[in-house]
Amino acid sequence: MPLPAVKSRDHVLGYPVDLVSESAAIEVIEEAWQKNQSLHVVTINAEMVVASQKDKELDRIIRNANLVVPDGAGVVWALRLAEAKNSKVQRLPGIELAASALASAAKLGQEVALIGGRPEVMNKLIEELPKLHPGIKIVAYQNGFFDKAEEQTILETMAEKRPRLILVAMGVPRQEFFIDRYKHLFPQAVLIGVGGSFDVWTGFVKRAPLTFQKFHCEWLYRLLKEPWRLSRMAQSLPNFAWQALGEVLAKRSGRK
Repeated sequence: MPLPAVKSRDHVLGYPVDLVSESAAIEVIEEAWQKNQSLHVVTINAEMVVASQKDKELDRIIRNANLVVPDGAGVVWALRLAEAKNSKVQRLPGIELAASALASAAKLGQEVALIGGRPEVMNKLIEELPKLHPGIKIVAYQNGFFDKAEEQTILETMAEKRPRLILVAMGVPRQEFFIDRYKHLFPQAVLIGVGGSFDVWTGFVKRAPLTFQKFHCEWLYRLLKEPWRLSRMAQSLPNFAWQALGEVLAKRSGRK
């Protein structure tokens, strides 16, 4: 269930979506720190919804997350389509929420742990973040290239540092499975899956220009830069759109 600071929760194809601005989401994160509570944040998009329909574990993880923010343009579209009250819902990109969480952690003196990414990305990340967020306390970090046999030991060692904010950059759904598997080791931490954010923050990957961001078309920019994504998107996005449209039509016909 969401923490009390989450005022409004809606659903897209049965999956929870919290209708929060970036500032409201940060309030929820800071509230978790204040109350020494664990908080799992999921940044949901259309591809994740479709994947969850086929994967019981991912389905369970999303439904049980404490805070689920509308990262994808498709999710925002579905929310607006379904209810007039959602007409002003805005996309909340996970990369921006994670950056704001880092800024808040630096301001409040909350310890940070970083997991994932290539070794060269992580090496640069721990150099760059203190420049971006002066005063940040990075107490633990681990790139994403480690053996399964090492995983438990790495996380237990990290838990000894008691980080309060943990960013996991492994991509969907691996990062969600990883967080779900080990969040019990961090009962007072905020855990967020951040996908490719580390690559962007370190300059290894360029984020979509502001025009693409403004019109919720970052997905199109990624597709232009990485054509291999086409097959995956072609399978999930039309599927999501038709389901969302069908759900709305069914609700409206049921009201007549």
